[in-house]
Amino acid sequence: MTENLTQFLPILFMLVLVVLVIFIVFYLAGHFNRSKRIEEKLDKVLREMAEKKEE
Repeated sequence: MTENLTQFLPILFMLVLVVLVIFIVFYLAGHFNRSKRIEEKLDKVLREMAEKKEE
């Protein structure tokens, strides 16, 4: 039983690492999408203010 466990430990470790990397990538992608949306809202507000000044 212990022999099987030592054989599976590196595989388990690799799987955990892969899952962590995938999670980090998705988290960062979501974070960048949020900041992009905030920038778009700011641009929209600034454009509306500029249009009001022109009138």
